[in-house]
Amino acid sequence: MWVNYRGLAVMSKLRFSRDQVKAIVLELNAGQMPRQVSRRYGVSVSTLYRWRAKFITEQPFDDKERLRSLEGEHRRLKQQLAELTLDYATLRAALIRDVRGDC
Repeated sequence: MWVNYRGLAVMSKLRFSRDQVKAIVLELNAGQMPRQVSRRYGVSVSTLYRWRAKFITEQPFDDKERLRSLEGEHRRLKQQLAELTLDYATLRAALIRDVRGDC
């Protein structure tokens, strides 16, 4: 934390991206000593434990969010396939009519 020009306490900007924090938590879960990980990245041990608790509770939400995203993509792809199938059938019918008319 730092103090701005009005004398109010302001939180400093995050130093680590979400992906970096996940990588650090994975190191901690892989068996690294918390003190070593905290020294390596310059954060406190309590911050490491807080990050780990946050990502453990977020995991089911991430799965739900991912599933919802995949379902939306699946729906969109099915709609595109239906449109392309209809276009193909229409063009094929028109081509067959043109070929029969020329003969």
